[in-house]
Amino acid sequence: MPELPEVETVRSALAPLLIGERFTRIITHVPRLRTPLTIADIPQLLHQPITVLHRRAKYLLFELDNGYCLLNHLGMSGSWRLEEAGSPLQKHDHAEFLLASGRILRYHDPRRFGILEIIPPDLPVAGHPCLQHLGTEPLSDDFTPQILIQACHNKKKPIKNLLMDNRVVVGVGNIYASEALSLAGIRPQIPAGSVAPARLKRLHKAIREVLLAALQAGGTTIRSYSSLNGREGQFARHLWVYGRAGEPCEKCQRGIIRVVKQAGRSSFYCPICQR
Repeated sequence: MPELPEVETVRSALAPLLIGERFTRIITHVPRLRTPLTIADIPQLLHQPITVLHRRAKYLLFELDNGYCLLNHLGMSGSWRLEEAGSPLQKHDHAEFLLASGRILRYHDPRRFGILEIIPPDLPVAGHPCLQHLGTEPLSDDFTPQILIQACHNKKKPIKNLLMDNRVVVGVGNIYASEALSLAGIRPQIPAGSVAPARLKRLHKAIREVLLAALQAGGTTIRSYSSLNGREGQFARHLWVYGRAGEPCEKCQRGIIRVVKQAGRSSFYCPICQR
C-alpha cells in the first residue's frame, strides 16, 4: 500500500501540473471503489480552478476555488496518469477528469480499494470521517520526540504496531516502520512502553530519516506502486531489512534477517543489532 513517501511523491508531481486547471467533465466507469463512486459530472466540481493539492496522511486533497474538495486515497494499487486528449483508456481506469487544457487526468486502480469522495464547503476537511481521527504528521514540527515518548508510555502494544497506528503517527506503514526500527536498533516485537526514552528519541530521528530518504528516492515500488504516469520509486534498493528474510544483515554483517507476523503484517529485523 502506498505510504507517506509514495503519496507525497504523487502530490508533488501532480501539483504543478494541476494548480489552476479546471475539470470540464468527470466520467466514471465503475459504480464503486472502496466506497460508492458518485463524482461523475457533479456540477460543483466542474469549471472551478484547482487552487491547492494537499496531502494529509495517505490522502490527497484537491481543493477547488468554490470550497469543494475532492478526496483521494490510493488504496492498494491506485495511481494517476495525466495524458493528452484522445489517449486510449486502459483496463482498470475507473475515473476520468477532462481538463480545460484538453488533457485528461485518469485514476487507475486494479484492486479498487481506493477512494474518490467529495467534501462540501460546509464540512471542514479535517472533519471528514477518513481524516478526523488521524494522528501527527511525522515530518511536521508537531512530531517531536516527546510526542512519541508520550504515545508509548505504559503501552503493551508492540512498538511496530504502534508506529503503524494512524491515530498516533500517520503514513509510516509497514515498510518504513521496519526500516526505522532497524536504523534505531529496536526489535519490532517489544512492548512500546518498555522502550527507554533515549531509544525512542533515536527512533524518532530514524523515522524522519527513513521517510525523507524514501521521499528523495520517489518512494518504494515493491509490487504495484507507481507515481505519476507509471514512474516507479527507487527506495527498494536501499532497504536494510524489509523483504530480505534469510539474507545477511548489511549493517552488522553477523545477523540473518528474520521475519515474524504482527497483526497480519510481516515484520523484518536483525536479531543481532536490534534488541
